[in-house]
Amino acid sequence: MTKHASPLLESDSNSFKASNQPLKFIDPSVALEECILSILVAIARHSPICAQAIMKCDRLIELIVQRFTMSEKIDILSLKIKSVVLLKVLARSDRKNCFAFVKSGAFLTVIWHLYHYTSSIDQWLKSGKEKCKLSSTLMVEQLRLWKVCIQYGYCVSYFSDVFPSLCLWLNPPNFGKLIENNVLREFTTISMEAYHVLEALARRLPIFFSEKHLDSQEPGFTGDESEAWSWSCAVPMVDLAIKWLGSKKDPFICKFFSSQKGIRNDFVFEGISLAPLLWVYSAVFKMLSRVVERIPQDILTQIGSDQIVPWIPEFIPQVGLEIIKNGFLNFADASDMNPKTSPSGGNSFVEDLCFWREHGEFEMSLASVCCLHGLMLSIVNIDRLILLAKTESQAYPPKDVNSSREGEILRVGMFKTSLVEQRSMLDLFTKKIALECDSLRLIETFGRGGPAPGVGIGWGVCGGGYWSLAVLLAQNDSAFLMSLIEAFHTIPTLNGLTAQESLTLQSINSALAVCLVLGPRDIGLIEKTMEFLIQAPILYNFNLYIQRFLQLNGKVKQFGWKYSEDDCLIFCRTLSSHYKDRWLTPKGSKSVKNKSNLSDGTFKSGRVSLDTIYEESDETNRVVEGCTCLIVQWAYQRLPLPGHWFFSPVSTICDSKHAGRQKSDAQSIMQESSDLFDVAKSGLFFILGIEAFSSFLPDDFPKPVLSVPLIWKLHSLSVVLLTDIGVLDDEKSRDVYEVLQDLYGQRLNEAMSRRHPADIVEKDAKHLPSQLENKRSNIEFLMFQSEIHDSYSLFIETLVEQFSSVSYGDVLYGRQIVLYLHRCVESQTRLAAWNALNSARVFELLPPLEKCLADAEGYLQPIEDNEAILEAYVKSWVSGALDRSASRGSVAYLLSLHHLSSYIFHSYPVNNLLLRNKLSRSLLRDCSQKHHRKGVGTSIGMSDVEKRLEVLKEACEKNSFLLTVVEELGSSAKSELQWRIVRDDISPSIPSQTSTTGSIQFDPFMGKL
Repeated sequence: MTKHASPLLESDSNSFKASNQPLKFIDPSVALEECILSILVAIARHSPICAQAIMKCDRLIELIVQRFTMSEKIDILSLKIKSVVLLKVLARSDRKNCFAFVKSGAFLTVIWHLYHYTSSIDQWLKSGKEKCKLSSTLMVEQLRLWKVCIQYGYCVSYFSDVFPSLCLWLNPPNFGKLIENNVLREFTTISMEAYHVLEALARRLPIFFSEKHLDSQEPGFTGDESEAWSWSCAVPMVDLAIKWLGSKKDPFICKFFSSQKGIRNDFVFEGISLAPLLWVYSAVFKMLSRVVERIPQDILTQIGSDQIVPWIPEFIPQVGLEIIKNGFLNFADASDMNPKTSPSGGNSFVEDLCFWREHGEFEMSLASVCCLHGLMLSIVNIDRLILLAKTESQAYPPKDVNSSREGEILRVGMFKTSLVEQRSMLDLFTKKIALECDSLRLIETFGRGGPAPGVGIGWGVCGGGYWSLAVLLAQNDSAFLMSLIEAFHTIPTLNGLTAQESLTLQSINSALAVCLVLGPRDIGLIEKTMEFLIQAPILYNFNLYIQRFLQLNGKVKQFGWKYSEDDCLIFCRTLSSHYKDRWLTPKGSKSVKNKSNLSDGTFKSGRVSLDTIYEESDETNRVVEGCTCLIVQWAYQRLPLPGHWFFSPVSTICDSKHAGRQKSDAQSIMQESSDLFDVAKSGLFFILGIEAFSSFLPDDFPKPVLSVPLIWKLHSLSVVLLTDIGVLDDEKSRDVYEVLQDLYGQRLNEAMSRRHPADIVEKDAKHLPSQLENKRSNIEFLMFQSEIHDSYSLFIETLVEQFSSVSYGDVLYGRQIVLYLHRCVESQTRLAAWNALNSARVFELLPPLEKCLADAEGYLQPIEDNEAILEAYVKSWVSGALDRSASRGSVAYLLSLHHLSSYIFHSYPVNNLLLRNKLSRSLLRDCSQKHHRKGVGTSIGMSDVEKRLEVLKEACEKNSFLLTVVEELGSSAKSELQWRIVRDDISPSIPSQTSTTGSIQFDPFMGKL
């Protein structure tokens, strides 16, 4: 160990002695300690287990705390900053860690700088610019550590002692002096964090009147042994915040704002960002909104008493008047609602913020939207309380306030009188979040296990990841937009059915987009957004959209009934419970319970679900109910939501219910069938409602529902059939299911037309040469095995098995099975579906081609060229599995006939002549054994018959027996053709000697569609 060894490695008291070296000299031990602390911070941030491992090193924590007894050298300050950051991260990881720091005195030791009183900006600036920056960073981290303790309910009582030293930072400064010394960011960052601390303290405020009537004016402990803040401390803080609102009309600030918009160029502001100042305004507004939230809606009626309290706190209208007077909003006249400029003249603060959100650099954009959010929360909460007071007392607001224009705006409501501006913001952010959702969907693709912990902002990923700056901005846009939507829906502001319908369309589409943007730290907002989407009024609107959609789309199943309001209420409760359980609850318990059943990673007999891949579970790493941890982990949760999240009532209906169960659990499964049916029924309605409403959005408007891969939509319709809960037995659910099938069939046609060259769908075989071979790989875009589950073939086997046992040839069930034979489906899945049908001998239960999903061309073109599938067709043909399907007009017979005939005679690759000959010989041998097929008529001309006979003779490879079969086939075909010609000449009324299947012939060699 050298004499410069770090005290974090060697507890030598000599290494703590202050050095007399010049400031420019950096002690190597300090640099080493900084590196060690940086590593410890990274480890602590990785997971709670890692943080706990650091906490077990008692001596390490003691050494870190001891460093705060050192001198105020600049190089030591940077070390102290890292130390506070480490304690903050450890405290956030577990409430017990925070309590240990408070109890041991470590917390007081590391925040002692907060008690240093600074009388003025001049005194602060005397220490020098470099020390101002470091001391600012240290104070910010200390305030953040204090905020963590407050969030747990500790150290609230410290406020009275710390407040005097915070006064400088809580009051608006001399902005000119700060800009002149280039320390605006350092000062405002402290101010911002100080108001964040006040916001955290405001969360600890008791309900307003409960403290008034109990005469409990001092902070203390509440029933849960956590400290509570006092209203006697909070109200003066509101007065300080109001001073910041008044600073908006400061001439220096006005010039600063103008320079940022390019209206005027002033060298004083050149190169200086306005973002730090906007962060302070944002923190002030959020602190004010949090204080106002602690005044309950039933404030005017005392709890447990009939006495009416005809007043609200004086600071409520005072804050509202400051917002109005200082031009934060562009208000309309309270009497005629015509737009007018703000009282301060020029653009309103909201207009400026919207401009900076669109045209500013990242920090400016983020600060602007956060400021808008805080302002919105403040005015909505103030409007709510004033409206309640006005309802209870006609004399409110007081006459001296009510007589002015500002008082009239306050009486009518700030949100309502600024409706024009609010609607403009709604339009702006609705389009912005829809575009952000569409673009963020492409920035990063994770595997089914999600991203690895600690990937930062998306290493190696173009555009970043879910921790990138772009996503952070989109998430803040989402939070603000949902607050704005909630305000529009809770305050009756809109007149006219058209305006209300437009708002509903915007709101639903925005809520769907918001759900895709938010991440694990926004679970509360996601739950709130989901509740908005599935509330009964929205679901009833879906009901109306469905009816209009059916009227406009004549190609889907039509029905005249509609769900009642009571049905919508049931759907609301059912969907709310399902979505919370599916997406917002931790994953751990299920993975442990079913771990033994999932270890093989494949399907077992009787299994009906595609199970997710669960992570390893550690019982010591569970988050217990209650506030025990402030960090957000990626593990044990399902956010961000996938694009198809709202399909989960049907796509994952059997995951938690049936996965891994044995036959002994059959009775339990039967008991849950009713609940499963309710979930599936509600889910089908919700999905159709979303699909229907999206059709009424403008064509150029991004639609999150259309970004859901078609493969997931089709898969969901298959999964719901596996549960055997009678979805197709219920009349309404059956109609909804059929409409979805028709709709997704149309989408499949559209997708295929975009990928399918026009000439490949020609029915004339001469237009199917090998020149289109290069384009066929583009046709198979429904990759179930690679995109849904690598064991999807087993899923299909289960689906077909159930189809054969319980469907009794149900058309809707059958055409869902036939979907997997569509040419857009990957070859592995098509082969698995055909083999499963062949093994079950249920080809005859499949519907005819005209009743299948999507257009017939999708099943017939391009001609099948996969060797395994062609051999499977031949195997089914020669085994007799297709005999009954021919007489019943099943699509299976037609597909095998069409693809075999077309491949053998028209479209086989030149380099695959052996396969053509092999298929031909197998079919010829079958014809020799089944003589009844030789006399069947044909619909092709004599020249085509001759060409086909030549092909067959070539395929026989001089086998005398097969050549004899070919001769017999030729004679039969020619005789039939001559008879038909004579019949047509004599009398067109003589019936043709064709099979019972009409134009479809039994003979794969002579038949033609």
